Amino acid sequence: MAHFSNDGVFLIFPLLIVYYSTEKHVSVVFLGILSIVYTLLSGLLSPFIGDKADKMDRDSELISLGILLEGVSMALFALSFVTLTIPALTLGALLLGIGQAFYHPLGGAVLSRTFGKSSGRALGVNGSLGSLGRALMPSIVSFLILALGEVLGLGVFTIYMIFAALLIYIGLRRVRKESVSVMRKASEKLDGRFYTFLIILGSLVFLRSMFITGTTTFIADFVYSVYLTKAFTGLFLTIGFLGSVLGQPAFGWITERVGGRMSFILSSVISVISFGVFLAYPNDVYVSLSSYTVFTFSAFTAFPILLGYVGQVFPRSFYTVANSYIWGIGNTVGGAVGNAVITMLLDLHYSLAFSFLILFTIAVISTVLSPLIPKRV
Repeated sequence: MAHFSNDGVFLIFPLLIVYYSTEKHVSVVFLGILSIVYTLLSGLLSPFIGDKADKMDRDSELISLGILLEGVSMALFALSFVTLTIPALTLGALLLGIGQAFYHPLGGAVLSRTFGKSSGRALGVNGSLGSLGRALMPSIVSFLILALGEVLGLGVFTIYMIFAALLIYIGLRRVRKESVSVMRKASEKLDGRFYTFLIILGSLVFLRSMFITGTTTFIADFVYSVYLTKAFTGLFLTIGFLGSVLGQPAFGWITERVGGRMSFILSSVISVISFGVFLAYPNDVYVSLSSYTVFTFSAFTAFPILLGYVGQVFPRSFYTVANSYIWGIGNTVGGAVGNAVITMLLDLHYSLAFSFLILFTIAVISTVLSPLIPKRV
């Protein structure tokens, strides 16, 4: 439920970009800047939260707090359609960024400690529920808005998020570190080789995430510009992101069988090829939708691959902080830079198609450099 709810809000802001730009006449460039800010905030806070979490025994409280903050951000988005559009929208985006900093490093660490060598499959199954939330919520929120309007539709979604945060706290309150591991002591240090591994893998994840997050943030606007229907845009996102529901457990199993390094390279290659097809045939609904589904199948697998890889390499008492650097700095801050690149290109009056092509080129470079990841640590 935590992963389903957390990732369920992932595409809500990109979806709302269409509504803000067409109905409230908010600049797409300003909305792009907000996406940069909240993504950057999430990434920069993640290592701080991860370091504290490894020294504390409050995983359930921290995970549910993140979901609660995301729920409050949805309430502010609802308010922005009534009054104080820019202030409410901005504050909502900031709270969304803070809330998104919690789940992935914490959830990944809890699963890795609990399942040990079988954590790849556990992360994959858990990740598939996150992907299911990411796939279903755009359509659910779209139809809530169509049926009830922006304010009431987002209000209903807010109630769900707050209720989910309460259930998550109740359900996880007995999950404590003492039963599976010990909290990290102040004197514990890592060997320098671990930092080399973090830097190389984190840099490649950074480049890959620029591509994935940058294109995903504006994918709703891109699809809308081709088909000119908001309802179909939400449906496209739902069908397209169903690929990641299957991809997460598949790559979780692959990570267990062949290791995180090979799994990362394989997912990168498939992502680049499938997105290339998507860019080549944007007006063919069958080709674009099927290729984008394959793209999400391989691209949105960072949770089982990266956090499973960390679990294969790092000591247990460093899981959360290592997760937070790979996820927070590499994956999330990289995504913020990707958003910044597209926003800058849009501000210079380049098309979304050209902007996507620039990030696609960066993804190709990242994939070519993937063999640089150390085989052993």
